[in-house]
Amino acid sequence: MLAELQIENFALIEKLKLNLGPGLNVVTGETGAGKSIIIDAIGLLVGARASGEYLREGAERGCVSGLFYCQDLKGVEGILKELGFKPEEDGSLLLTRELSRSGRHSCRINGRPVTLSMYQKIGQHLVDIHGQHAYQSLLRPTYQLQLLDSFAGLTTLRKEITEIYSRWRAVKHELEELYGDPSERERQKDLLRFQIEEIDRAAPKLGEEEELKQELKILTSAEELARGAEMVYTHLFGGGVRQASAYDLLAQAGEILISMANLDPGLKKWVTMLEEASLQVEEVAKALRSYREALEFDPKRLQEIEDRLETLRRLHRKYGRTLEDILRFREEAAATLARLEQSEELASRLEKESENLLSVYEEKAAKLHHLRLKAAKELEKEIQVVLRELAMPAAKVTIALRCREDPGPVGKDEIEFYFQPNPGEGTYPLAQIASGGEMARVMLALKSILAGVDEIPTLIFDEIDAGVGGQAARSVALRLAHIGRKRQVLCVTHSAQLASLADHHFNVNKVVQGNRTYTLVKELTGEERLLELARLLSGEASPTALKHAAELLDQAKAIKRN
Repeated sequence: MLAELQIENFALIEKLKLNLGPGLNVVTGETGAGKSIIIDAIGLLVGARASGEYLREGAERGCVSGLFYCQDLKGVEGILKELGFKPEEDGSLLLTRELSRSGRHSCRINGRPVTLSMYQKIGQHLVDIHGQHAYQSLLRPTYQLQLLDSFAGLTTLRKEITEIYSRWRAVKHELEELYGDPSERERQKDLLRFQIEEIDRAAPKLGEEEELKQELKILTSAEELARGAEMVYTHLFGGGVRQASAYDLLAQAGEILISMANLDPGLKKWVTMLEEASLQVEEVAKALRSYREALEFDPKRLQEIEDRLETLRRLHRKYGRTLEDILRFREEAAATLARLEQSEELASRLEKESENLLSVYEEKAAKLHHLRLKAAKELEKEIQVVLRELAMPAAKVTIALRCREDPGPVGKDEIEFYFQPNPGEGTYPLAQIASGGEMARVMLALKSILAGVDEIPTLIFDEIDAGVGGQAARSVALRLAHIGRKRQVLCVTHSAQLASLADHHFNVNKVVQGNRTYTLVKELTGEERLLELARLLSGEASPTALKHAAELLDQAKAIKRN
């Protein structure tokens, strides 16, 4: 349920905090005081389109937030999980809509920003808003079928049919792909075989490209490398007539250092290091001489490397930027080819699965159709009983079910709710009802019947009793109170009879202070509530009106005790 509503800078409301309770919550006040503003704010809270026009004059930003408690609401829990939210232990859920004059509005769930579509998924499971002319949902055949299934407890069977239908459609799609153009399928197989064979002939190995490029670099630089090796060898070990080698110079230096060490023993460690240096120079020189002798320019090997690299470059152009990409392409092509070559066997299996699924679907859809027909008759009777209580004794709602040939996601039924206000006046689809009062009472009848099975926890009615008086107004009030025993209900009303039955009664008042208009809301109890009921009855708190208001409250207490 909606436990707390906070509104800031929204229309005439500067700042408002409203603590709502379970059961029937009623909002009353003078015409134009701003009662419907609260309903608009709640509509925005659960996903209605935002507009800067809602902002209070002079304000750049506005906000509507609502604290809900959603324990055991499977629909809400499922969507939260789908959106990546972890439910709070106490079942609390905070929704926030922020408005901006710049048009950059935002949505938050438990403080986390989300898209409007994600936000609306949650909102539509939390609050159902009904104004006197806002019955679009009831006019949709899909919603009418959902109502019937909820009434009859058929949601589990309906879900099974949806799952079977989804799998059957997926199998049909796979078959359509398999049964595509045979010549195109053969062309695809030939292309895949060629691609696989081309990669297999080349047999690329991971890392070989780098090795080949390095070898190519050495081969094409053989002359330069040989010349460099010769020069280094000469400098280190070869020497000459005019210039001693590094090895000879180290030997000379060593002899001098040995003589010095005989005089100063502290120099002996440097003698050892110099001897090691001479050995290392000799080792490097001999290694470079061997390297120089092994170097040779091999035109045949050079051509082999260039040809191999060209082969790999061709594979890159066709199948991937890296050798890993090429090998992965080969595996995917092989898998696709195998699937195509096995298509006949696969098609046979899929055909059999499709037939089995359709057979099960037909059986369950027939069962669902039979149960829906039975439930439709029961629901018609219950609606007629409630409409009789709502001062429409001759009105009749007929539920028409037609079974189509093609399977659908929720069975093969097409549904339409028809309404006959009076005998002899004809029967028309609900969408063609001209009277808002009649539509309001049909909606109220359905909601009261389905209150026990409808999962949406909060129902809001904006002047649903407008234009209804006398015994009908009392019946409307009793029905709303009945719904309030199973769901949280919020009603905007001018009816004293309805207000007397409220579990929580709020009054909306418009005041002008310092050339600014403000809407204020206060929960009424005791004497204040009695005065408001008297005002609703006669426009003023006269002794007669106060007496009548007290009688209404006494009657309401008696009704609630029963």
